[in-house]
Amino acid sequence: MICAGLLALACAWPARAADVREQSYSIGADVDAQGKVTALQFDDESAPVRKLLTAAVQQWQFVPAKRDGQPVPAHTFIRARIRAIPDAQGEYGLRVSFVGNGPRLERTAAPKYPKDAVRRRQSAFMWLDATVLPDGNLADLKVSRRFDDWPVASSIEQSVLAAARWWRASAEQVDGRPVATHLRVPVTFTLGPDYFTEEQLKILRAAARDEVAKSTVEDVRPGVPLPSDEEVALDSPLQPQSVATIVSGS
Repeated sequence: MICAGLLALACAWPARAADVREQSYSIGADVDAQGKVTALQFDDESAPVRKLLTAAVQQWQFVPAKRDGQPVPAHTFIRARIRAIPDAQGEYGLRVSFVGNGPRLERTAAPKYPKDAVRRRQSAFMWLDATVLPDGNLADLKVSRRFDDWPVASSIEQSVLAAARWWRASAEQVDGRPVATHLRVPVTFTLGPDYFTEEQLKILRAAARDEVAKSTVEDVRPGVPLPSDEEVALDSPLQPQSVATIVSGS
């Protein structure tokens, strides 16, 4: 049974469709040499949310991290999403889905929307590639277009780099030692769907179809389908092995 506290939270979460609510979480996770999650560290989530996430995440399995060819314990940050979906009787079922894992990024400064781009009503979807060093600093910063057919102003690229120089991260650990990881971070600049051209809308819809095809989670976004804003660890020492969506009925 879903507790009343969790149902109340579900009703307060932002909706992505008229009747579907969702929230994302970043959870510190200790994983043993067999790839099993042994402990979780939460921020300030409520007791019902912690209980639900713990029950779900502890069912997930990872390919063990290795040092010198031998499996060893590791520490990562798991990104999970809870969706609250009402059934025909109006009662909620909850789905906990794996989104990804890797270092925890702290975006301490947001990129500024350049005035020239605002004046020209230019939107942009960018990738920021960076190396998360063991001390949490970012290095090897590089920006690129997310879509080849979507031109991006140089002022936007420079704004992303300027902000990212202030960002830090909590590195993953292998056998108690922090390790470097390559991270890909999506960065979006948009004034709203009314400013997309027809060609840009085609690009976004095609990207959304590809994203859904690769995902195990149904997509319920109404309107213009903006791409995912979740960062991706390109070479995390812990790779997911069995991370099926966990369903909790009402």
